[in-house]
Amino acid sequence: MIKTFHPVSHEDDPLKNDIDFEPKCTCCPTGRSGHRIIVADDSLYSLGGYNPNYEHFVSHNQLLNHSIFKELWKINLSTKKWQLIDDFNSVPPTVASHTIAKVGRWLFLFGGTSIPFGETPTSALYRYDLNNQINDDHNSLKERSNRWHLIPVTGDVPEERYGHTMTMVYPDVFIIGGTTGYIYNTDVYHLDLRGPVGIWTKLSSDSDPGQPVGRYRHETVYDGENLYVFGGGTDEHSFSLMIIHVFNLKSCMWGNLKTYPDPQHGFPIPRKCHSCTQYKNDIFMIGGLNGTTTQTQGVMKTFSEIWRFSLDNHFWTKYSVILPTPLFFHSADLCEPKGCIYIFGGVTHYKKNELVRTKRITRLRVAPGNLLELAWDIICDLIQNRWQDVDMNELGIPLMLQARVS
Repeated sequence: MIKTFHPVSHEDDPLKNDIDFEPKCTCCPTGRSGHRIIVADDSLYSLGGYNPNYEHFVSHNQLLNHSIFKELWKINLSTKKWQLIDDFNSVPPTVASHTIAKVGRWLFLFGGTSIPFGETPTSALYRYDLNNQINDDHNSLKERSNRWHLIPVTGDVPEERYGHTMTMVYPDVFIIGGTTGYIYNTDVYHLDLRGPVGIWTKLSSDSDPGQPVGRYRHETVYDGENLYVFGGGTDEHSFSLMIIHVFNLKSCMWGNLKTYPDPQHGFPIPRKCHSCTQYKNDIFMIGGLNGTTTQTQGVMKTFSEIWRFSLDNHFWTKYSVILPTPLFFHSADLCEPKGCIYIFGGVTHYKKNELVRTKRITRLRVAPGNLLELAWDIICDLIQNRWQDVDMNELGIPLMLQARVS
């Protein structure tokens, strides 16, 4: 089942389901691409992103001075309210095609780029304390001591890059691929965060005959021993999904995994700028792009497809449901207790020779979820924006759920 997840501030807007829905408001983020999201603790966090047409919109309290959104937003999945929790002055500048991960109270940011893309990549690693957020009753930002902190590192520090992947199983971090803007790679790096200073080690070898072609905007998943790379490409090319490239962390060697087609639909078309989200041994691949956005629309093929890949039997299965619109340069993450993948933002289509970016949130159910979360979602849909009028104790709602909307 797939459903558009509307912020409560736009629930009654008659145009909310339009593909070009982009109201001028301060209650939620502007449509964007190249951002990253994390879903945790009944919240969806969105960091950064890009929209060259930003001048048409107001970002919180002022127009930004460039098209990279140096913003950290959070939407409460219970109340469906967006909140700006870190603003332009604090967020690092390189928040397009970066990577993020959440561990406990900490949000980690690695790599990324600003404007111009090919001249501003970074290999810096930052950490942000999500528990140290200070806001007033009007949801505007106050002065606070919390900021993004640069983590000191040593060793084989990776080259500056964006469009890479980051897999974090704390205290281990694995980086694969990306681009400087001109050169693409599939180098694999490991960062050990056990000590006060992080230690980088390059795991892959350029002499490895199995090393795949350099790429960016691919996706990586992890099974405890192997890192699986799905798709990706360069500015002009997209790579096949018939073979999945696999990096073994014990041997530090690349290998190839042969996959099997959907009996009816065959293999997915090669793509980049898609998303892959892992639920147990199933990988859900959403949207993507085949071609380039720098030429005419005729050479750009975008996807609204949803595919499942099994790490158990290596079969592809195409879902019967599709996204409301084709999507690429979006971001997605799994909320396992709810059994849902949340998809936010991305590029939807061309309009008047310009790429259109969306602020839409889409929710895809891929597992039953637990009964408590299913019941809570129904309650939230019924109450909507009337939490102040409801006695949750009288309804018998547990305190741990009440805390989500307090």
